[in-house]
Amino acid sequence: MSLLASQEYALDLTSGSPSVVAGWYQNFLGRNPTPTEAQFTLNQEPVSDGSIIAVLLSSAEYRTRAITLNPGISDDSLKLVNQMFKDLLGRNASSGELAFFGAALSSGETAGNVATAILSSDEYLSGVIGRAYLRMLRRPATQSEVNSFLSPVKSDARPDEDLLAILAGSSEYCSSTVQPPPAFQLQAPATTFPALNSVTIPSNLSLLPAVQFGPLEAGSNAAILGLQVVVSSDEAAIASLNADISRLNNEITQLNSLLVNESLTITDLTNTLFGAPPTLEAAQAAQKDAQDKVAQAVASAGTGNALVQNAQANLTQGDAALAAGDFSTAVKRYRLAFLLAGNALK
Repeated sequence: MSLLASQEYALDLTSGSPSVVAGWYQNFLGRNPTPTEAQFTLNQEPVSDGSIIAVLLSSAEYRTRAITLNPGISDDSLKLVNQMFKDLLGRNASSGELAFFGAALSSGETAGNVATAILSSDEYLSGVIGRAYLRMLRRPATQSEVNSFLSPVKSDARPDEDLLAILAGSSEYCSSTVQPPPAFQLQAPATTFPALNSVTIPSNLSLLPAVQFGPLEAGSNAAILGLQVVVSSDEAAIASLNADISRLNNEITQLNSLLVNESLTITDLTNTLFGAPPTLEAAQAAQKDAQDKVAQAVASAGTGNALVQNAQANLTQGDAALAAGDFSTAVKRYRLAFLLAGNALK
């Protein structure tokens, strides 16, 4: 109870501590409290959590937010009721509930009283009990456990804190630790834990981002962020591998081109030594190959290059041999021109 009665615990509940993931101002108003609001809430302690929540839900700021978040409902009072149900019970209000509480607001009932009615309902208090069990004992409460606590929490001045204290003192909670808890005697918080009642409210509290999710969601998001870092690292490695693959593909293409050229040369030599005399068609094909390769060499190395000049000379000699009907000589000159032009391109 010393911890639960401390100002630090109360400040956490209001979203007044940047280290706390979610609090009342974040959940109900979508923002952090100002330092003045946080201090005002601290000054109300000790009171029940429900009384402070009712004050927030009866504010003009909350009404404006409720109207904005419920565009599908035409009446502003019904929008307010529906938002209270979503924030406190985690569901939309039924048509009967909207009609009942809407009529109450129209007849002069305050928003604070409507919020208090919802906060006092069995459904809301069952949720309080269930969340306390999950928080302290890491398991859902059974229905019999919920039923046994319903009446006591309704009459308790600080049901949330007292329920947590009861569960923290239970044998189940104490026996779940690795080491048995030390024996202790409850004392006044200011005596036992002075630092907890000397909290400092950040001056820029209202400027800090209001994160609207609980500890479980925060843990999940942290795990997801960790995975995203791993994925980003893997993507960078994949991009590097793709670049290497692209470079290797280019080198393979160049090697294949060289092999084709060498294959043509070997074929020509074989035909010259052992094959039939070249035909007109073979000479013309060799001429076209030589002309294309020489043109590439001229464009790349220029006409002043010695290899290009030699290739051009052999191309001219090949043309002369082709015109004279000497296909064998023509093919030889064309192939030599092709090789010289290829060397000029390297």
